[in-house]
Amino acid sequence: MKPSRTGDAPAVRIEAENECAWRGEQRLQLMPKAFAVLRHLVDHAGRLITKEELLTRVWRDAIISDAALTTCIRDLRRALGDSSDTPRYIETVHRRGFRFIGPIAQPTPPRSARADVGVERGSSAATPTLVGRDAEAAKK
Repeated sequence: MKPSRTGDAPAVRIEAENECAWRGEQRLQLMPKAFAVLRHLVDHAGRLITKEELLTRVWRDAIISDAALTTCIRDLRRALGDSSDTPRYIETVHRRGFRFIGPIAQPTPPRSARADVGVERGSSAATPTLVGRDAEAAKK
């Protein structure tokens, strides 16, 4: 295992609700399977994730070869600006699997959660308005 250079690596941030990932301020252009692999690795950062676990979690019951996973990891490294020789994000544990070793940024709260910040209780912004439901509301 070669030493990593994670100190100078921008943090990775996963936005699960939008299915997108960021490296610092750069949005990563990832295919859906690559995003799923990255998300699983980040969710279990620091822990060895076996190839079998990734294949089961990401590809589920599909029958694929290890080449699909290898291609996915290569695409992730390219998007992250990472290298297998001196990894900053994804460390290969030969013949076993992978480990996410990079810095991780906290995910931003969903837009709906952020919209309520600073709204006082009882204000009109916190009270939902029903439009076109007067008849149903009058019955209650």
